[in-house]
Amino acid sequence: MKLKDLSDDLGISLESLQNFIYDFNIDLSFCIDENFNVAEDFKKFTLKNNDFLKKYAEDRSKQKTLSEIAQTINVKEEDVLNFFVSNGVPEEAAKTLTTNLSSYLIHLYIGGTYPFIDEAFPEPDNHAKRRLVGYTDLYFYLSDMLDPFINKDQATTWGISKPAGMVLYGPPGSGKIFWARRIAQMIGYDFVHVYKDYLAGNLKSTKNSLTQFLNSKMQNPKTLLFIDSLDELLSKNGEQNFFAENIELINTILRHTQKDIHQELLIVGSAEILNLFNDEVLAPGRFDMHIPVFPPTSDERAQLIVYHLTENLVDDAPLIKILKNHDALNKAFWAPVANEMRLFSNTMIIDFTQSLKKRLYALYRKDETKNIELTDKLLLASFNEAKAKLTADYIKRSAIFLIEAKQNVGQEFPHRILELESDLEAYQAKKAPINKIGFKQPEAIEKPTAVIENNETDPTDLMV
Repeated sequence: MKLKDLSDDLGISLESLQNFIYDFNIDLSFCIDENFNVAEDFKKFTLKNNDFLKKYAEDRSKQKTLSEIAQTINVKEEDVLNFFVSNGVPEEAAKTLTTNLSSYLIHLYIGGTYPFIDEAFPEPDNHAKRRLVGYTDLYFYLSDMLDPFINKDQATTWGISKPAGMVLYGPPGSGKIFWARRIAQMIGYDFVHVYKDYLAGNLKSTKNSLTQFLNSKMQNPKTLLFIDSLDELLSKNGEQNFFAENIELINTILRHTQKDIHQELLIVGSAEILNLFNDEVLAPGRFDMHIPVFPPTSDERAQLIVYHLTENLVDDAPLIKILKNHDALNKAFWAPVANEMRLFSNTMIIDFTQSLKKRLYALYRKDETKNIELTDKLLLASFNEAKAKLTADYIKRSAIFLIEAKQNVGQEFPHRILELESDLEAYQAKKAPINKIGFKQPEAIEKPTAVIENNETDPTDLMV
C-alpha cells in the first residue's frame, strides 16, 4: 500500500497526510520504506486516529484568521498573534492576516503537545541511523515531482513525460548535491557528478572527450547526470563564447531526451540564483523543473547537530560517552544553540560539529580520565568558527533565494518561508542610533548586515 492508497482509505488528501508527517516531525522510517510502501504500524495509527487526521486536513486546507486558529487549538488569540510577531510579521499586519499554515503546527511552535503522537512515534535513539534528518516536506514534494519516474503508468494514463532537465536552487551550502544524490536514489538512477571546471575547461582538449562522455552516458540505462554550478555556466550575464559548443551539446541532448522516451538520462544542475539563467535554458523541454533547497529550520538544525556529531561513531566511542553524560544525544539539548544559528546552512552546521569534535578531542588527549564539560565557552568558540561563512554576500544570496522561492513555491512551503523571513530579519541593516557622546551603541556592533528589500522586481538587483 502506498501513501496515496492510505489517504484514500482515510478520506483525506495525500497532501494532508504528507503535511501531517512533516508538521509533527515523524521520522520517515515509521511511515514508509525505501519503495514508498506504508509501514503497518503507521497504517494502524492513522486508522485509529482518523477523526483527528480529518480535523487536521480540514484545518490545513483553508485560510484562517488568528481567532479561528486560537479557537481550533484552544489557546488565547494573543498567543497566536505573538507567534507571528516573533517570526517577523509586523503586529498591525499580523492582527488582520489570514494563513493556510496549520493551526496544529503553530500550536507545536508555541508549546502545544500531542502525547498520543509522541508515544506512537518517539524521537529516534540514534539520530545517525536516520534515513533522512528533517526535510520531510521537501522529500514528499520531490516524490510528487518525480512521479513520472516512480509511477510507470503516468505516461500511458495521463500522457505525462519525464522531465529532461532539472535545476536544484538554493543558497551556498544548502545541500544541493545531497538532494541530487537523493533524487537518483528515489528514482533508481545511477548518479554521475560532472564538475563545472570540466565543462568550462579548455574546449580544444576536452570537446571530443566531453562528447564521447555524454554520448556514452545516454546509452547507459537510468543515469542521472549532475552538473555542478550550472547557473555559472549558462548565465545570461556571463561570457559564454569559449564553451558555446558544449552548451549546444547539452541542449541537443535535452531536446533528444524529451522526444525519445526510451532514453533514460536525467540532467540535473545546481544553481544559487534562477534568475541568472538564460531564458532559453529554463524553457519547456529543457531545464523546466525547479526544486528549491532551503536552509534548515531551527528544529532541523538541532537534529542535524546530533546527527553530524554521532555519524559513523561506534557505540563505545569517547564522544558518545561525553554526549551521554550531558544528555546531549537529543535535539532538546541543542535547541538553544540551533535557535542562535539563524540562516546557517547545512555546511555551516557540519563546520560547527567538526570544530566542537576537535576541541573535545584536544581536551580528551590531555587527560583521558578528566570529566569533560560541554561549557558555554566551548560551544561559543565552535559557533563563532562556523559563523565565519555567514558573510554579507551569503545573506544577500539567501534573500534572493527567499524572493524566488516565494514566487515559485510560496504556497507549498509557507512554514519555511515564514521562518526564513524571520531569520533574514535578524540580519537586516538598521539605522545606526545617534551617539550622544561619541561612543558606539551596543546595538550597532556584532551582526553582519545586509540591506534586504522584498519588493524588488528583479531578485538579482540585490547582488553587490
